[in-house]
Amino acid sequence: MVKNHMKRINAPKSWEVLRKNYKFITRPNPGRDLSLSISLNTVLKELLSKTRSTKESKYLIKHQGVLVNWKRCYDEKFPVGFLDVVSFPSLKEHYRLLIDEKNNLFMLKISEEEAKLKLSKIMDKKQLSKDHVQLNCTDGRNFKLKSNDPLLGQASTNDSLLYSLPDQKVKQVLKLEKGSLVYLYKGKHTGILVFAEDFKQNNVVFKIDQEVFETKKAYAFALGKEKPVITITNTTGKKAKHST
Repeated sequence: MVKNHMKRINAPKSWEVLRKNYKFITRPNPGRDLSLSISLNTVLKELLSKTRSTKESKYLIKHQGVLVNWKRCYDEKFPVGFLDVVSFPSLKEHYRLLIDEKNNLFMLKISEEEAKLKLSKIMDKKQLSKDHVQLNCTDGRNFKLKSNDPLLGQASTNDSLLYSLPDQKVKQVLKLEKGSLVYLYKGKHTGILVFAEDFKQNNVVFKIDQEVFETKKAYAFALGKEKPVITITNTTGKKAKHST
């Protein structure tokens, strides 16, 4: 049985919140990876400092409107997940949830144009019928494509899909391959941008300052080739570059 409450001291380490000033924190509704998602109430109160209490968060959500991935949200417990976009139409402000090198979730302010783009990582494919195939993504999103769709031939497990919001039309498949720029969002090297140098079974090989490392393909998010298709900040100032 899923608990309806959560003590701050037991909150995931990726939540950059005060642990000892209050006893409890809003637990997000089930459905997303708890270490890579956070409740809308906590986003408003502690990541963006838009409100000072849950009561204020509820008022803001109900009367002024808060959009998550360009859909109106009415529940303060709604889970805002990794790479999701939170928008405030009345303020004309948009933010994307990212993770930094200290394994902390944070909100990055972005433009309205970029807020209409979203990325999802392909987890697997499923044949629905003779004419349709479904792409299942790690964030719970699914895309139903016709079997003769050219995008389907390009897409493989662990690749990324770039699509527009709110119509959810796939614009591009970003391949996880040699030379790809990837964003590591889990594991020991969380929050950094690297170039995929090689692959060993289910691992991605990359270099940091000429030192070779490996991580699971499942921890690597393809973002393009030379530069990322969305804005990603690097908190320690390290820049992703090809090894020499």
